[in-house]
Amino acid sequence: MPKIPKNISEKTEEKNNYFYENEILPDFQARWGATLKQRKSVFKHYPNHIGMPIISAKSNAGKYFVEFASSSSVHGLNHLVAPNRHPVETFLTVLCILGALLCLIFLSFLLWDRYQNNATVIVVDTDRDHFVTLKPALFICPVPSVELKKIPHVFEKHGIKHTSEAEQFFVFLGNITYENMMNTPIFDEVPANKWLEILYDLKKDISSNILKANDPYETWVMTERGACLTTRSVFAIYATLNYWKNDNWTIIPIPDKLPLYEYNVDGTQENFVVEHMALIAACDPFELVIYDTAMRWVKPRMLQRAIMSITQINMNANVKELRTHQRNCKVYNDGGLKTWPVYTRNMCITECRMKVIQDKCNCRPHFARPIEGVDTCNSTQLRCIGKATQSLFLLQYPPRSCECVPNCNVFTYQIRDSEDTELNDTPISVSVMTLIVELPQIIYHRALLYGFHDFLTGVGGAAGLFLGASVLSFVEIFYHGTIHLYFYVKRMKQRRKKKAISIYN
Repeated sequence: MPKIPKNISEKTEEKNNYFYENEILPDFQARWGATLKQRKSVFKHYPNHIGMPIISAKSNAGKYFVEFASSSSVHGLNHLVAPNRHPVETFLTVLCILGALLCLIFLSFLLWDRYQNNATVIVVDTDRDHFVTLKPALFICPVPSVELKKIPHVFEKHGIKHTSEAEQFFVFLGNITYENMMNTPIFDEVPANKWLEILYDLKKDISSNILKANDPYETWVMTERGACLTTRSVFAIYATLNYWKNDNWTIIPIPDKLPLYEYNVDGTQENFVVEHMALIAACDPFELVIYDTAMRWVKPRMLQRAIMSITQINMNANVKELRTHQRNCKVYNDGGLKTWPVYTRNMCITECRMKVIQDKCNCRPHFARPIEGVDTCNSTQLRCIGKATQSLFLLQYPPRSCECVPNCNVFTYQIRDSEDTELNDTPISVSVMTLIVELPQIIYHRALLYGFHDFLTGVGGAAGLFLGASVLSFVEIFYHGTIHLYFYVKRMKQRRKKKAISIYN
């Protein structure tokens, strides 16, 4: 600290004791005294950082926390390391910070739950000029399905001795249902794994192109109702006998163009001819029929008129980016089934039902896809299935354990209000059916209601509200918890090592 020059008195004597250089001596002495007093009041330790003063921690961990809290952009942490605070103030600060943190965590969990479980919403579209409505796949299942005239030739082809017992068994097997399985005749002359191919050869023939259109998807499929002819079904190939026999798991590409209805306010109609008594069903082109699919009887020599209404649910493109449990539906390429190469809800139900049968009767019925290592049900095991029908959810929703979620894109075709007219004068026993198609007036869409960006925005807003934090704040926390902590510990070890060496020397 500078001192008053010793020659002040000498110079004042030279200037009659009134002046010191160019300043009046009393004024200079007063100013100098004030300067000394001010310098003595200054803190010995000047602050070495910008912002609030901080406490001095003793341990290395405490020093590190003080460094982090004093420099963090998270509001409130700097008050924890401020000096000269009453314990009550510190307690209230900690309480407020913890309360804000708990509120942030609670709100974040609410937003996350909404993103996981309520991310989509069903909206209504009334823009009929842009509706795209697919024509249904038609399934025709002859009843009875066995052509008696074919029995001698088919038995000879497969090396089966033509007896009345064998004929009665395969006629029964061709018309088998879950309700009459308990009455299955005991017949062990033919291995059960050959039954399906024999029944396929015994099926009644139905003329192709029943819809008077060249349909590349027209084929025979194996269902729980037996062999059925289907047309316009894109996924029918996965239930064909050849696909199963060849152990094929190839996924067929979805065609760019499918048969569509041209929109007409008054609707449209379709006509087709069926040669035998049969059960028919109109189904989604990307779905298969199962046992509880609604079907209608078509009887010989009848002219039938029915109304077919259509309900349609489509999925918006951005919904597909969500996970399955978020959108609560599946598309065909989501997979997840063990006995089908693609996913549909009916395929899932069939697989789950076959699994129940396998668990209860240790086999798979002949009309299901064969699986290596699992036997095909014989006559006795078919009776076992008949006793277990209460567990097969035939006319009920499948249990949750099946995990059969709906399809994301759904076409539902409902045939109702049938008018029947007998055609007694017709020389051939055919049926003509006319479907009056009621095109949809509205279409439902699965739309994204709450996406990941909405979740991120909500959490970011909550973090800013409760803690005054931003993305950089969380980067700071990560940095101080990883990289900066590593170098801090390394630096402390080096200092401790140098101190130990200096003490030793």
